[in-house]
Amino acid sequence: MVKIKNAFALRNSDYCCFGCAPDNVAGLHMEFFRDGEEFWSEWSPKEQFDGWKGVVHGGIQVTLMDEISGWFIFSKYGRSAVTMEICSKFIKPLSSVDGKIIIRAKEISFNRNIAEIKAQIYNNSNQLCTESTGKFYVFSEKESKEKFDFPDLSEF
Repeated sequence: MVKIKNAFALRNSDYCCFGCAPDNVAGLHMEFFRDGEEFWSEWSPKEQFDGWKGVVHGGIQVTLMDEISGWFIFSKYGRSAVTMEICSKFIKPLSSVDGKIIIRAKEISFNRNIAEIKAQIYNNSNQLCTESTGKFYVFSEKESKEKFDFPDLSEF
């Protein structure tokens, strides 16, 4: 198992991504891991991210899946990507009080500059609660570096 380094935060002390910046006081503070083809994040919900009492807000769940999908692309291809569309399905309420959850991502396809990623959220009992399929525009390595000062793949 390998923890993916947050190359953005290491390069820029005022990095403030809502999903993954370690110092964003209002953020999700997501971290990412890889083991072979497996890619996931462990996250502990807090009631500040509730919709209904004790249930993680649907928008936060979509954000978790969007973020892990982007990081999957970043750390596999070393290229910047932006979300084109994301379709989510809420299967079971996701508790914010039962402890750590797991968010997983896997590639469905990557053609030219479009990646399709499936993400899933599992509760602390390993039950599938939410899933999404997203399409992402993936910038070339040159564009990623020139337009977005994107880190080198070796920095992740």
